[in-house]
Amino acid sequence: MARRCLLSFALLQTAAALAPVVPRHRSLTRPTRLRGMFDFIADAFKNEQFDDRRATARHILVKTLDECDSVMGEIAQGMPFADAAAKFSTCPSAKSGGSLGSFEPGKMVREFDEVCFDPDVPVGEVTGPVRTQFGYHLILVEDRFQNMDRTEGSGVF
Repeated sequence: MARRCLLSFALLQTAAALAPVVPRHRSLTRPTRLRGMFDFIADAFKNEQFDDRRATARHILVKTLDECDSVMGEIAQGMPFADAAAKFSTCPSAKSGGSLGSFEPGKMVREFDEVCFDPDVPVGEVTGPVRTQFGYHLILVEDRFQNMDRTEGSGVF
């Protein structure tokens, strides 16, 4: 019995020595990074690749650079971008005035994303021509914002 008690005590001491120590000055409401054998569960609910940037944009897609310049001239003379998209764009989004809705980085082709998420490109101004594998685009970035629906999983972990 005494031997079993000593073995249990030694096991508890070893486990206590290996357990992480939480400093007393840390707030219990702030997450404390403790590594343990069940951290894989909490890590499964994290999405470190998540990019919470979003953009809302319209575009006009045409086949040639000359067409793109012609459409840009129409817009410069006062034609609304949505009307120009409906009239000249070869993309199915032309039906909705070239609207692509809101999207995150990586959902569009690289050249398109570079324009939409570049902070130096002004919001509300027509940018282009931008050449992609589909043709030439005139892009109107309507808004850039942070996705507020991001979560880090349950508060249980």
